[in-house]
Amino acid sequence: MFYAALLAATLLNSAANRPDAGKAVDKADAFKNKEVGDITGYYACNGKEGVGKTYSGVAMITRKNDVYLVQWVVGGGAAFFGIGIRQGDTLACSWAIPGDKGVVRGVNLYRIESGPRLIGRWASFPGDGSIRTETLIYLRRIGEE
Repeated sequence: MFYAALLAATLLNSAANRPDAGKAVDKADAFKNKEVGDITGYYACNGKEGVGKTYSGVAMITRKNDVYLVQWVVGGGAAFFGIGIRQGDTLACSWAIPGDKGVVRGVNLYRIESGPRLIGRWASFPGDGSIRTETLIYLRRIGEE
């Protein structure tokens, strides 16, 4: 958990304080007008988990052959992992995170847009049966300083 929070703080700090911070958007623009192929990288994560409740953080998407691993660090450092598969411009991920009343399980479904930008909906169980929203906005490639 400590390392996940450290990763999130490092990414957010380096993205905000780099002299070339604006270039992240320029690099993301390079994807525009192309079919989005490689979606691996670091993303800013923003979502809504209920009426008036929002969250933000970072996400990292990696790939091994046809399987994606998504790692989220949101809020005060809550870190969790999911496994996903892609079909065309859609990425579906399942995940689990320990909660107050046991393990919370969930699923995210993203539409992949140019940028890349992933526009998603998610649900969890146990929960109230509502579908929430989340957007992942590309920051940079993995290994890029």
